[in-house]
Amino acid sequence: MRIRYWTGLGALMLSLGMTACSGGTADEAFPPIDYSYLSPIHLNVASIDVQDEAPAAPDSLSAKAPIAPDQALKNMAGQRLVASGTSGKADFIIKQAYLNRAGDNAVTGAMDVQLNVADAGNQHTGFVHARITRKLDAGDRDPTSRRELYTLTNQMMQDMNVELEFQIRKKLLSWMTDAAGTPIVNGGVQQQALGVPGAQPVAAPTTPALTTPDTASPVPAKTATPVAASSAPDAIFPTGAETDTATTPATVQRSPQPGTLQLPSTASSGTH
Repeated sequence: MRIRYWTGLGALMLSLGMTACSGGTADEAFPPIDYSYLSPIHLNVASIDVQDEAPAAPDSLSAKAPIAPDQALKNMAGQRLVASGTSGKADFIIKQAYLNRAGDNAVTGAMDVQLNVADAGNQHTGFVHARITRKLDAGDRDPTSRRELYTLTNQMMQDMNVELEFQIRKKLLSWMTDAAGTPIVNGGVQQQALGVPGAQPVAAPTTPALTTPDTASPVPAKTATPVAASSAPDAIFPTGAETDTATTPATVQRSPQPGTLQLPSTASSGTH
């Protein structure tokens, strides 16, 4: 009896441990998906209305997720879309948001939103549409666990943030403003000199180039001042010493006049 008791208790503990490891515990806490770190998108409207028109799917896993996809979209719209104008309105409409199982070890999801803008007369003047889909392969984990559904929702929201901002900047740029409500033109302030209409564009001032000495130019060789030659010939080098013709101009030497050189006397040689 005691053996059966311990066997049953061990099986129960093993089951609970596997459930906890798979992320299937209902009381596990997950951090909220926050978008305050992203740059807000200011629109030239006085108000922004968020509408959830996503149809309910009977086989959807959205209700089991720690943060439902449609709720994550509402949080994103509330944190990123800012009304910075004095008139007009915008409608952020959630058309689709779901999580479904895809096979034995995967889950898939989709999000579809539309942003409409209207002027002060409540006239429809523009809209953007953003849609993303994603699939998560859980491997050997339970794909329907709260942890896997939370991971997939977070990944989908990252994709939606990028896609929605891209579509707004592409199609509703004229409705965007800065934080002070000043409309943004061409994506920001352009640094360009404005002239008279029809005149030629003003060329941007150019900085004159600095003149620097050419270090590659050859340095002229120094020319030595020629030394005046003595009028009397040298007894040892009657034709003159060798000179460097590359640096000093050569002095033409001529043979001495006849009778200038004298041989030693015979009397001096006889004494040795």
